[in-house]
Amino acid sequence: MKKSIALILGLVFALGLGAPDALAKKKARKKKKKKTNVTKIISAKEFTEALVKLGKDERVPVASSTLVEKGRGEDYYSVEKMFDNDLETFWAEGKKGAGAKEWVVFHLPDDSTHVEVVPGAGKEQFENFNRPRRALLDYYLVKFKREKGTDNLKPKFKWIGRSRLKFKDKPTPIRVRIPVKMPELALSVRTIYVGVIILQKAYRGQFADTSIAELRTSAVWGEQ
Repeated sequence: MKKSIALILGLVFALGLGAPDALAKKKARKKKKKKTNVTKIISAKEFTEALVKLGKDERVPVASSTLVEKGRGEDYYSVEKMFDNDLETFWAEGKKGAGAKEWVVFHLPDDSTHVEVVPGAGKEQFENFNRPRRALLDYYLVKFKREKGTDNLKPKFKWIGRSRLKFKDKPTPIRVRIPVKMPELALSVRTIYVGVIILQKAYRGQFADTSIAELRTSAVWGEQ
């Protein structure tokens, strides 16, 4: 009889210990789940809106702001100038001040190993505009789904890594190796990698708008 009571008490005690452990694991899973759709620096709302635009056409990058000058077209300093392979055209942000925390969101091909950035407004106007001194380059994995019964895109994203960019005050490129593995994506779900360059500090020019002439991605395997 005493053995039976001891056995029952032992089981109850074991189950009592197991319950909090199971509850803790459940909470940990929930907490882990919440970490998706969380951005760094920029707001999740702004980033989501940018991803929706990028989802409609991966070839067209999205900027937080763009300088518009009187007498020039609205696309004269557009973010697309950062990706046109012309070092004398450039994107210039349009926020008041030196452009801290202004950003550009762009598609990152899944075979990319390096990102190259050319600071400033080309050689001819280099001293006229602000040039980035420091910037961040964040990497995200993004999945797109369509809202039921509509054509609206609903992106789900996860931050996967970061590079820190330090520029010299010269119109020369810097190149960084992407610090995360980006395997080939499955075709069953529409998934892309996305890069976000975020301005931090700038070298001062005649005009306060910070500019970037070019951004390129490349695949160089076997190189450190």
